[in-house]
Amino acid sequence: MDARAYLCAELPSLRRDAAAGGWTAALADALTVLDEGGTARDVLTLLDPATADDADEPRGDPHPQPYLLFGAAGPELRGVYVCPDGWCPRRSGRDAANRPPVCALRRRPMRFTES
Repeated sequence: MDARAYLCAELPSLRRDAAAGGWTAALADALTVLDEGGTARDVLTLLDPATADDADEPRGDPHPQPYLLFGAAGPELRGVYVCPDGWCPRRSGRDAANRPPVCALRRRPMRFTES
């Protein structure tokens, strides 16, 4: 897994850890590196130099199974939401409130592709 895909996959837990540990400003500062033309590896190195080396290790299932809501399958889609920049293999559907998913890294709506 490349550094961008790793950062995309780990960002939700990084945000939780930052909120719990009081370092949300440091995380936000590190993420601005992307907006300034830096790479995901640059962000990971700023957060923890050892983490950047771990970015090449595979993590989890790149195609998670659809979730169930109160025992009923979610709505049938004729497509899937994917990473808006094509950086990671994340696939997702709408949430329980029927809102499209948002990229945790770029905070933009994910891109819908027909299947």
